[in-house]
Amino acid sequence: MRIPITFLRHMGFTGLVALGLVACQNGPSESEKAALSENERLKTDVQDRDSLIADMTRSFGDIEQNLAMIEDREKLLPADEASLTVDQRERIMRDIQLMNSLMQESRDRVAELTKKLDKSKVDSGALRKKLKALDSELASRDSAITLMKDELLAKDFKIEEVNQKLTAFELEMARREATIEQLGNEMHTAWYAVGSAKELEANGVVKRDGGVLGIGRTTALSDAVASNNLRTIDTRAIDRIPLEGKKVELVTEHPSGSYEIVKEADKLAYIMIKDPDAFWKLSHYLVAEVR
Repeated sequence: MRIPITFLRHMGFTGLVALGLVACQNGPSESEKAALSENERLKTDVQDRDSLIADMTRSFGDIEQNLAMIEDREKLLPADEASLTVDQRERIMRDIQLMNSLMQESRDRVAELTKKLDKSKVDSGALRKKLKALDSELASRDSAITLMKDELLAKDFKIEEVNQKLTAFELEMARREATIEQLGNEMHTAWYAVGSAKELEANGVVKRDGGVLGIGRTTALSDAVASNNLRTIDTRAIDRIPLEGKKVELVTEHPSGSYEIVKEADKLAYIMIKDPDAFWKLSHYLVAEVR
């Protein structure tokens, strides 16, 4: 008796299906389970690493902002004055308390990040190097603050006053006020330089282009001018820029009606800024070439 080929094919297909069903019922093999488990572990490790790096990066930024704010507070303290008004003493106390709180917060954050990094499986020399640098900067800042506190104690401040910290709510409010003040100071900060053409060029303040034998040469503010070669002023407080020589030419652009060149005894005395908003509107740099 001959068995039809179609019947054999049908039986073969049915057998394969049956074997597949048996395999499905038995589930993945031990090697497959191990591979899946290892894949999940690696995936979790990568997620943990990325989360830790993101957290540490944000924290580094917060600590650096704290340090910048502390430095700004230090600059505002009139520690060299022999006598202080009541308002000045109150302002100093607020700034000292803010610095104490920012320092404590930053030290706690560095310690917390160090513990997290130690417990993690992340082996990053760059992260540890950054933590060490921040810890070193905090130690340096702490030494400067300690010296400042010693000066304040000599001015009859009390030890409990200079070591006092703010509550969490007070710290948040003080931080916001300091940030607003810092932004205001940046908006009203300007830089200026006064000197001969050679001096300005040698200091990298201006660049001179074109011309033949000095004729037709143009002078402009250097694109790479360094702020440490310029003097810093608060445009709200300074309205006079001292000059020397007999003639002056402004390298930077300022509206003519916003200032006046004042002479005394036929010599240059100073630039009188009559309208600060207009004068500094085009540029917060003033470069004056004198001859």
